[in-house]
Amino acid sequence: MHHAWMKLVLTIPCLVSGLQAQPAGIERAQPRAIEPPPLASAARKAIDSEFLSDHERRNLRIFHGDWTEADLDTPARRASAALIRGAYNDPSLQDPTIPVEDRAEAMLIRGELAPCLDLLAEVSSIRAARLRAAAHEGLGQFAKAGEALDPLVKRMQQRDATPAELVEGVRGLIIRARVLPQKEPAGGDFNRMLSILTEVHQKRDRLFWPALVAEAELLYEKSNIRQAGEAAIQALSLNPRSAAAWAILGRISVDQFNFDRTEGIAAMLSGLLESEAQPSPLAADIRARAALRQSDPDGADAALEPALARYPLMRRLLALKAAATAIRYNPERTAADLAAFEALSPGSALALFEVGRTLAEARQYEMAAGYLESAAERNPYWAEPATELGLMGLQSGDDASALKFLKRASELDPFNTRVTNSLSLANELTRYKRLETEHFIIRYAEGADEVLAVDMAEPLEAMYRRVTGNGPGGIDHEPPFKTVIDLMPNQRWFAVRIAGVTRIHTVAASTGPTIAMEAPREGPGHKVGSYDWLRVVQHEFTHTVTLSRTRNRIPHWFTEAAAVHLEDSPRDYSTCKLLEGALLNDALLDFGDINIAFVRPKRPTDRQQAYAQGQWMYEFIITQWGNRAPLDLMDQYAAGIREPDAIKAVLDLDQSEFMTRFKDWARRELRKWGMGEWEPSMKQLLKESAGAGGEGKPADPTLDTVLAWLEKHPEHPDIQALAIRLTLESPPHDGIPDESMVPLLERYAKARPVDPLPHKLLTRLYTSRAAGETWPPERAALAVPHLEYLDAREQNSAAYAAELARAYQTLGDLERAAAKAKRACTIAPYDANMRELYATILLQRNDLKGAEHQIVALTKLEPDRAIHAKRLDAIRKRLSDQN
Repeated sequence: MHHAWMKLVLTIPCLVSGLQAQPAGIERAQPRAIEPPPLASAARKAIDSEFLSDHERRNLRIFHGDWTEADLDTPARRASAALIRGAYNDPSLQDPTIPVEDRAEAMLIRGELAPCLDLLAEVSSIRAARLRAAAHEGLGQFAKAGEALDPLVKRMQQRDATPAELVEGVRGLIIRARVLPQKEPAGGDFNRMLSILTEVHQKRDRLFWPALVAEAELLYEKSNIRQAGEAAIQALSLNPRSAAAWAILGRISVDQFNFDRTEGIAAMLSGLLESEAQPSPLAADIRARAALRQSDPDGADAALEPALARYPLMRRLLALKAAATAIRYNPERTAADLAAFEALSPGSALALFEVGRTLAEARQYEMAAGYLESAAERNPYWAEPATELGLMGLQSGDDASALKFLKRASELDPFNTRVTNSLSLANELTRYKRLETEHFIIRYAEGADEVLAVDMAEPLEAMYRRVTGNGPGGIDHEPPFKTVIDLMPNQRWFAVRIAGVTRIHTVAASTGPTIAMEAPREGPGHKVGSYDWLRVVQHEFTHTVTLSRTRNRIPHWFTEAAAVHLEDSPRDYSTCKLLEGALLNDALLDFGDINIAFVRPKRPTDRQQAYAQGQWMYEFIITQWGNRAPLDLMDQYAAGIREPDAIKAVLDLDQSEFMTRFKDWARRELRKWGMGEWEPSMKQLLKESAGAGGEGKPADPTLDTVLAWLEKHPEHPDIQALAIRLTLESPPHDGIPDESMVPLLERYAKARPVDPLPHKLLTRLYTSRAAGETWPPERAALAVPHLEYLDAREQNSAAYAAELARAYQTLGDLERAAAKAKRACTIAPYDANMRELYATILLQRNDLKGAEHQIVALTKLEPDRAIHAKRLDAIRKRLSDQN
């Protein structure tokens, strides 16, 4: 195994809701070319063995993908090489002198299914049995496919089967699991198949790479992506020209949204054919799937057309063609494509499945269900349609449907990782408690999560009015359903809820009618800890509303842009610096890159930039064309208009003109932020201070030098920032601000209003007090505006909100104090200290009902503390006395 090549195995993509940007890099990363791995030393040693005849050496070079043109000296050898590299139309594969099974294999892949069966009529090998079964399955003749495998099953039970026969047998058993009910517990063949393949490549013949390809196919079918990738890579180390192994890695890259990798693998598959006149059907397959995952039917068709011109009967390509038509939202053309497929393969479920899966991916749940159910009815023993229906039920909030189909999928295939995880979740959700409001259904696990669930009801309804309303930035649309909020108790269950896997790297996600969120608490099982759940859910609910308004037909960047815009929170400084770096270094994402950056970034900062830049572009649209323009674009998308045409129709610009105008506007915005390019630049100032003719690096400027610069350029924010840093570093400050710095800090806060530094320093100055010392009201009043600035931008800590509550307490403004204590509990709802602070302020306001609610929460968060029960009894007595 070549460890560098193990890096090809990819991880699950992240679904990110938050917006925590980092500074941008200077240059955009370029996708790396895919190179084949070196041939394993063991295979090389076998080929070079002195005991081989020339005839044997040629055959072995072909088997291990190490041939030269001189080795292909017979039709049979040329045909073997053609099958390995995916050249299924090579003339050698129609030569009557080559093995019948090789000719039949090529016919099967090309889609010539009936001729394939005719050719194999008198052939009794185990490979022929597998080929016959595959041909019958492709024609939708599932019972005949099962019957064709009977000789294969019998041969598998004999002890003298060769490695090649065992691998063919496993490939046949994979088909059998799709077309027949299993005599043993359904899907029970999996362990047997895996053990056979392991025995072949670990004991019988460690160089027999077809066993590893079959293992990769089997594991991929079970959603075991990592091990499937490892097996495919190991196969490539034994045959770098194996098109089948490359194709599996291509499918994995599509599933992982790694479209650069997909293109690299597609190019590799095309390169294996050594001729541009021979389009690779396997390359076309993965390119089309990548385009479909990006809702790009034009790209899918462009990938498929050359291959279909050469392979007009290939079922997998025809099924993808129908799927590409389906996401153009033209039911008549979709029906025509499906009818054409049906004419070739009456009874086959493949095209229906691909159409349904593609529509489900595009969140066209109702349309998808019909196709997937039809596929499941046609082939009731194939687990994939039931799996997709079950997963779709979870995503769409149809729990009954999810449970029904996931149970069926698990019965058919109990070894599928996603099915197992998702079924466990569906069963778990049936035990959750429900809290229903006018527009939401909140589901939560019994226990401490009830504290947050009860708190959520009122702010969710206020959020609903903001997002669905027609105020500035509002979507002016109400979904025709109640939105389900699933409060998942930990990161593991949240990840399963969203992706069917147990690991994912975000805290909330919307799938349309359902929003899932991880409980915002600290401790084991929680990666993020506390966070502003209301801001996060407002972001996700905006997705729900924009998806509803557009019938789920909205570009990824645009729905994210609307969601960030409607968080109703100012940009943080790191986001501003990220945008500044992207604009000044000509690294803004174009319309193609910005969609991909959310799911498969090329640089570490691309995902953050996609969120930030998208919202900046959205703000630009509102600023230049008014609040209605984004909504008009959404209506265009709802009508099925593609993005370039929609932008032209609403904004009267093409995408290139849009980006040009956007950049001009963005530079002016940078100036308002006190960012961008200022004259003179710091580099110029440093050069001037070094003196004419100076050599080497200029010495760091002194505080006196910088203050002199500030005299000449009083509005220059970079000079002001440097003056603050040098002042803090000089005695007697030693990093601590004092009153003498207030004018400079306030001046910089105005010059660069997006930088939190002066507000942090002034907050430190005005909130500093010894333990137990009373906070002077005049100092609290000075601290408030700076604490408000910082709190407005804080997403993960309740510290600023709690300090504001104390400041307003000190000032006697208990109404504002209560509002800030409430916000502290929104960010850290499981923090007993925040609850106690809020309860104290409510008691000071004589809001006994509100205080009672907080102390009830405390009894659930800290059930072992008797003091909470005593306080609750005291408050209830006071409430009783009032009545």
